[in-house]
Amino acid sequence: MSLPAVLQRARHAKGLVDRDQERLDLVDRYARGLHRAPWMPAKANAEFKDLVKRSIVNVSALAVEAPLNALRVQGFRKPGSGENAYEWKYWQKNRLDERQNAVHRAALTSGAAYVVVTPDPRKGRKEPLIRAYDAISTVAVYVDPAWDEFPVYALHVPEQQPDEHRTLAFLWDDVAKYTVDLEAEPDSAVLSSEPHGMNVCPVVRFSPAVDLRGRTRGLVEPLIVSQDRLNQQTLSLLLNEHWGAHAIRFATGLAPAERLDPETGDPVRDPETGEPVYDVPSLDPSTLLMAPNSDAKFGQLPAMPTGDLLASRRQTLEEIMGLADVPPHYLAGSNLVNLSADALAAAETSFKRSLSTLQDSLGESWESVFRLCAVAAGRGEIEQDESQVEWAEKATRSLAQAADAMVKLMQQGVPLSVALRKVPGFSQADIDEAVKAAEEAARKAEAAEAEALKQQKEATAGGVDAKNRRNPAGGGRVPARAGAAGR
Repeated sequence: MSLPAVLQRARHAKGLVDRDQERLDLVDRYARGLHRAPWMPAKANAEFKDLVKRSIVNVSALAVEAPLNALRVQGFRKPGSGENAYEWKYWQKNRLDERQNAVHRAALTSGAAYVVVTPDPRKGRKEPLIRAYDAISTVAVYVDPAWDEFPVYALHVPEQQPDEHRTLAFLWDDVAKYTVDLEAEPDSAVLSSEPHGMNVCPVVRFSPAVDLRGRTRGLVEPLIVSQDRLNQQTLSLLLNEHWGAHAIRFATGLAPAERLDPETGDPVRDPETGEPVYDVPSLDPSTLLMAPNSDAKFGQLPAMPTGDLLASRRQTLEEIMGLADVPPHYLAGSNLVNLSADALAAAETSFKRSLSTLQDSLGESWESVFRLCAVAAGRGEIEQDESQVEWAEKATRSLAQAADAMVKLMQQGVPLSVALRKVPGFSQADIDEAVKAAEEAARKAEAAEAEALKQQKEATAGGVDAKNRRNPAGGGRVPARAGAAGR
């Protein structure tokens, strides 16, 4: 591709990044708890502003963290195979057991994340190098964004630039990786070109949902309006608790006592006005109020109720949980308490369906990554094989229930390696070790059974020989079959 065409693509992609940056920055801030402040008066004092800061309750982050805890890839294998595919070792070498959470979190938060697979120049270009980028600084351009597996080209603009006078970016297409200076003249904008030999643009998009127009949607953005309302309701509750939750005592018709000089006993006067200085009566609960004036009145303003505010706030929380498909018992303070494992599983029905959809979408993306790993390692062209991503089991079941289900599955002929995947907490290494131990125990049992059968045959043969030695002529008896044949 000509260098002017590379620069044209890079600048077009940079425009797409700039178009969505403000929206995605807002989504990112809400996911991290940096929300827009609730409304407050223009002349609010420091005490009021401090309550505003305390009113931020980051519930929208739960929409990401709840499914994230259940999204963990633990294998890549063909159906019916007991071992992971060859490409799984590249997963381990790129430390994706740990880094997969960052990819999933970025995809669930912003609606998209991107993984780039290229040959690793540090290892002689014989192994894949996997890197991930978020959607705030990265964009991929497709011919058909809803159906294409790989884009035509993709651009990443690093957030931290090495030079304040330059805007460096990296662009990938089906031929090479280009380093581009977006601010330079066309003749000198493309700083380097590194052919990757992948024959496709080696970028894979991760998204929880893509519509037929190629638009992606994260899990935080639909909750922003409800989250703002929750913060405003929390501020109202704090203001009520701070200034109106306690009863206020008042008195009218009192003649305040003049402040007296403790040495002379004379009234103390204000040095500027010359007026007497009065002692303000203390109205705390330990003070007994008395007045010689019969017209004096004492009273108390009742505390402001908080029940309506709490009910309104609880309704907004339930709305957020419903929009996010998060079970209500995931949030402290819900009405679901002392539930059995079956009741918890029923409460998580909608969440499990949503989680299954996320696993389908993200799993297809990881399978594309594994196919790119095979190409980067020189194992052939990209092909649609039958290997699938294996997700860790994160269901809400007790170990006794899982063990009972595993035994029943094995009684129906389900292999041990498959049944053990339904046991929560079992890693793929645990499953492989258990299968290996079971196979070794089966071999020992077969060998012991064969040895016992051999000894039984030897014992039987020895008994017949001893009997024949005691009666070599056979006792003059004719075998029944032989006698019948002679008649």
